[in-house]
Amino acid sequence: MSDRLTFLRGTELLASVPEPLVAKIDERLEEVQLQAGEVLFGEGEEGDAVYIVVEGRLRLESGGMTLIERNCGDCVGEIALIDDEPRSAAAIAETPVKLLRWERRDFQETLGQDPEIARGIFKMLTGKLREDVKSTVRLERERERWRQDLVRAREIQQGMLPAPRMLTESIELAGICSQASEVGGDFYDYLCPDADSTGLIVGDVTGHGFYAGLFVAMAKSCLHTQSRLSFEPREVMQAIRRTLDLSLQRRLLMSCCYVLFESRARRLHYANAGHPYPYLYRAAEGFLQRLEALDPILGALDVGAGGYAERTLPWEPGDVLVMYTDGVTEARDPEGRMFEHEALEACIAEGAGDAAESLRDRILARVLAHAGDGLQADDLTLVVARAH
Repeated sequence: MSDRLTFLRGTELLASVPEPLVAKIDERLEEVQLQAGEVLFGEGEEGDAVYIVVEGRLRLESGGMTLIERNCGDCVGEIALIDDEPRSAAAIAETPVKLLRWERRDFQETLGQDPEIARGIFKMLTGKLREDVKSTVRLERERERWRQDLVRAREIQQGMLPAPRMLTESIELAGICSQASEVGGDFYDYLCPDADSTGLIVGDVTGHGFYAGLFVAMAKSCLHTQSRLSFEPREVMQAIRRTLDLSLQRRLLMSCCYVLFESRARRLHYANAGHPYPYLYRAAEGFLQRLEALDPILGALDVGAGGYAERTLPWEPGDVLVMYTDGVTEARDPEGRMFEHEALEACIAEGAGDAAESLRDRILARVLAHAGDGLQADDLTLVVARAH
């Protein structure tokens, strides 16, 4: 008896099948070899064969999560041939793997030739059912732990935000950050270098979720470290870019706008790296000005030796600055129409005489009314500053 035939007769599937029939089956099996990481079949594919693992280890995964592993002597893919449904999981080589491929039609024909094959499959499926129950319980426990971790991460991230309102002798600030998932990629913060100056930053890391939230924490830590050295916009932007460079293996990008208000000098300085343009409402003229981006989004291009651009504008009593992320202007109604800049500009013009907190609430209410009962698709941050 050949080594392969001996191996097949030792598998759970064929252990009780007469030797002559096993020998015939052996003649029709095709050897398949995979390197670690190669995919044997994907989730949702049509079942075209059943495989017997001869050497190595496979993992079965669904939705990116490992469900179970299959080792020497185990069968893979037989369920899709029995119930005639698509593959319920992907099979991926965990190590170099050697398998025997039993083609679909031949497998189904052989299944009707000997009741021992059907009995072997039934026994094997019963064992797998027990394994699946244990696997399901384990996955549910892991999902619950992961959910609890995300809840705690959200609480920590919300705790890192500044107070919703800050009031000094020279400026009123009012902000809100609403995340689309447990952990978001938006943030805002205030800095107070002295009684005359106030810094305001709004950032938006691409996407939302764990990695975006982790970088938000890194960026805020960098911001407060940088504030001990310099509050100048171009210096702050350069420091955040250096922090982003640490995570470029994930290809994270971040739009960011930082504004430094100097009330006594009645001016503001700003740097804008690819962020949606803030609106500066000039009370004296009743004019709405856009603070356009001066540099590309952080992480996209190197700004070179010249560093980040900075611009200075007047900042008079009664002036209002509105900063936001694209979760505001791109909020969609049930028909898919976006809120758009025109609607935001109309809100600012209507509430330009309001306190910063009132104008923030006016804009937010208009955005939420536009979105209706739909799910929030993106993080949303909105900050209003008013000069006294």
